[in-house]
Amino acid sequence: MSMATRCVACGTIFRVVQDQLKVSEGWVRCGRCDEVFNALEGLFDLERESPPPWQPGQAKAARPDDGFEKTAADLDEEDRIASRFFRPEQDDVDRTPAEAVDERDRTDFADARFEDDEDPAETRRRKPAIDPDAPTFVREAQQQEARRRSPRARLGLLLACLLLGSVLAVQGVHHFHDHIAAQFPAMQPLLARWCAHAGCAVEAPRRIEDVSVESTALTHAATGTDSYRLSVTLRNRGALPVSMPSVDLTLTDSAGQLVARRALNPADFRVASPVLPPGAEAALQVLLAAGNPRVSGYTVEVFYP
Repeated sequence: MSMATRCVACGTIFRVVQDQLKVSEGWVRCGRCDEVFNALEGLFDLERESPPPWQPGQAKAARPDDGFEKTAADLDEEDRIASRFFRPEQDDVDRTPAEAVDERDRTDFADARFEDDEDPAETRRRKPAIDPDAPTFVREAQQQEARRRSPRARLGLLLACLLLGSVLAVQGVHHFHDHIAAQFPAMQPLLARWCAHAGCAVEAPRRIEDVSVESTALTHAATGTDSYRLSVTLRNRGALPVSMPSVDLTLTDSAGQLVARRALNPADFRVASPVLPPGAEAALQVLLAAGNPRVSGYTVEVFYP
């Protein structure tokens, strides 16, 4: 059974519970228009019966007599919990619970101080660094922590970081001095003075990935001899000048077996400059004596020793 009633003021139909009607003696408050009326007069079974007829203007006859209407103050604790149709009255309805709690805290705990409101630096100054009542190992750890946090220790750590950073920068410049000199020509005199003390030399950088072999040729220097002329054309495809690389020459016979192998440096080719400018080509030639007439193949590779 699902009991319902109809508001006499606005005609709204809503469900009711018989136990609640017993508590309020049938008087309820409409949740839509706040009209108070007797729900028993319009009570019906929502599943079996049709709602009672309603016409505007019935509300004035449905009001309870003076002194009959109950308020939250008139209900006992059980009635106040069970009834959902009366609105309990309270003295501080104009304040939210948070405001009431905030005022209570200000009144009852006016002298209280909270960790979140306190300056951390002030807390550290007020709190002793070492607890004399703590165990020995705790006091030793506190002493070490206090030494690490002292201004002298912080200054020493800062100076050590600056020194190590400077040493690392010097090592980087020393290791990449060729690349730095090629990238920034204005620094070449300074780097040359540094190398004079460090025992190094400022040369063009060695970037084998920028050097390509454009063409090669191996021909007899004279018919019927074991002398050969090796011709190699190199090209710098990078944006920086590079050192002239060495050439690894491998000679093989008709069966692919190794006959001879030799590493040729730039001095063997008698190049005019040991530097290959960016985008430039260098044609290298050298006469070789293979010492074996069975040479029928060769390979050429460039490398830096």
